[in-house]
Amino acid sequence: ELIRVVLGRELYQRFRASYFGWIWAVATPLLMLLVFVAVFSKMLKIESEVQINFALSTFLGLLFFNLFSELMTRAPLLLSEHVNFIKKSIFPSEILAWTSMMRSLCYAGIGFVVYLAFQLYIVGIIPLTALLLPFILFPLFLLLLGLVWLFSALGAFTRDISFMVAAVMPIFMFVTPVFYSVIGQPVGVQLYTYINPLAPYIEMAREIMLLGRLPDAMAFGIAWGVAVVVFYGGYSFFMRFRSVAVDVI
Repeated sequence: ELIRVVLGRELYQRFRASYFGWIWAVATPLLMLLVFVAVFSKMLKIESEVQINFALSTFLGLLFFNLFSELMTRAPLLLSEHVNFIKKSIFPSEILAWTSMMRSLCYAGIGFVVYLAFQLYIVGIIPLTALLLPFILFPLFLLLLGLVWLFSALGAFTRDISFMVAAVMPIFMFVTPVFYSVIGQPVGVQLYTYINPLAPYIEMAREIMLLGRLPDAMAFGIAWGVAVVVFYGGYSFFMRFRSVAVDVI
């Protein structure tokens, strides 16, 4: 119940002073997707079928990266944003990671609906393997929760964490397979790419959404292993230093 109330409050405040409100949540990913198609088809002179697939592939990668980026950028300031809740009442601060993730998932979900509508309209079909998406997203949620717990605790001790994340995130975008893919590359290249914890999820999503095939078993195993370790590690770290973090924010 508490998660629902806090989440509802944050979603309401997101577009509170806007005339168009939640229309912006739909317009932003739609405009981005249209720009991709226009750039790849008109300016870069890529063949029609190739440019559509490349635009969809890039947009799908950006959906995952933007979700990750929004959570990681906000995580170091998460406790200080809710300092009134935490210091003036008996408040389970660990639920803030849940509300933050669910808030970001709402906007990512809208972008994903835009993606599905565009793929269905242009390509004419969504592969049956798309039904496997929840099995890919579940370990991703565990990974994100663990990272939010970790960075929110670290960010309470020093603002340097927030500045560091903001500085690294643009670089991280280019070492993440957003604008390129390692599907079909040698195993050594894939393993090197999968050092990035976000990479397996993007590539598996492309396989089931665009290629219509089962996700790579190696990527799936790596994703689950890293997600479980990060989830429990981040939660343990947060709970251990929670009382100290609350005192210093």
